[in-house]
Amino acid sequence: MDPITIANQYYDAWRGRAGDMTGVPLADDFAFTGPMASFREAAGFRAMARQAGAAVRSFRIRHQFADGDLVCSIIDWEMAMLPGVLTAAEVLQVRDGTIVRGELIYDAEELRRAMAAPSVAVLLERSFQLVADVLAQVDDAGWAARSACTAWTVRQAGNHLVGSVDALTRMAEGEHLDQTDTDPHRLADTDHLGADASKSLRRVAERTVAVFSRPEVLDGRYQQPVPDASGMLIANVCLLESLVHGWDVAYGAGLVYRPDDAVVATVRAFTDAAIGDEQRAAGAFAAAQPVGPDAGAFAAVLGHLGRRPA
Repeated sequence: MDPITIANQYYDAWRGRAGDMTGVPLADDFAFTGPMASFREAAGFRAMARQAGAAVRSFRIRHQFADGDLVCSIIDWEMAMLPGVLTAAEVLQVRDGTIVRGELIYDAEELRRAMAAPSVAVLLERSFQLVADVLAQVDDAGWAARSACTAWTVRQAGNHLVGSVDALTRMAEGEHLDQTDTDPHRLADTDHLGADASKSLRRVAERTVAVFSRPEVLDGRYQQPVPDASGMLIANVCLLESLVHGWDVAYGAGLVYRPDDAVVATVRAFTDAAIGDEQRAAGAFAAAQPVGPDAGAFAAVLGHLGRRPA
């Protein structure tokens, strides 16, 4: 077979078999170099490909060229832990029907940061801990005060937070919810806080963190809150809810709120990518508010979501 046909057996494993290189003609001493890992034998590369392939969400060869026994491919792919598309050039060397060498070339800085970042379950746990501590400090006057969600009191904002996180977690557990069960105002007007608001949030948070600690949930596809939503998307919405509505409560009740830097960075990346004109036009978010050039990352998140940072 010609080199491109052999090379495409390798790419078929990425496209259709989640990195399973079974049957791909790799030389035993297959040498691979890339920005994240390098190998000098096929066994180690095959193990890595199976692990990395589980996170690949799409894989497309944009262009492909051959020069003798070398095949160069320009590739676009998406990974579960990253927003957007990664683009790379890869050169494979094919000799006597066997792939003997591979070199993958791309800017891996964003992927390195994602790999080093705490898991979404860890971030959820951190955010919920902060918000639960805030809820424990709200007094009667604070609950009756106007929250940063100007249509709601602090208690309504807290009800919405606990109710929405509970609803999102149930979606990730496979439950189909009626539209009334997810209506923001109905959630705000339903008592989800009970007599001990902090304890109520902690109870929901424990289940939420457990659910989003499972890789099969993060990798799953769901029809709510939007069609074909990934579990990772739902987890990020939960993180957004906890961070921002936690601030709504703290701001309205006059309490200090110091969110975790990694939580803020993750929510900022998510909201920048997921929330724009379409979501604002649908009424889910107000118009973005300007923030000063020296504003911090959390102020930028609040402004992007239509809130006026304090």
